Amino acid sequence: MSQAFPSARKSERLPITLEVNYKTELEFLNSKTRDISAGGMFIRTFYPLPEGTELNVRFSIPEIEIDFSVIARVVWSAVVREDENESGMGINFMNMTKEKSKILKIYIEKKRGEV
Repeated sequence: MSQAFPSARKSERLPITLEVNYKTELEFLNSKTRDISAGGMFIRTFYPLPEGTELNVRFSIPEIEIDFSVIARVVWSAVVREDENESGMGINFMNMTKEKSKILKIYIEKKRGEV
């Protein structure tokens, strides 16, 4: 178990719950996000994967009708008691296209501006 929380982010995060599917070499899993940025997301799970694990991640944002399928890497994970906080893992997108990254960034900026 690791609990290294990133101190500096490259892009703004948007609190949002999305369905996310992810696959490692050994298993296929489903979960939900807590937040997302143009560079990564936090996936809620009671069983976060070890730091450095690469996975294939699939998710969509219904409002913009675009499906995303990217390779990502776990950059931090946390397993905590349910009453303290939520368990999960932070992942960085590794191969998102510039076009989809830009679409995601614009979407996040727009939604953050509405709050």
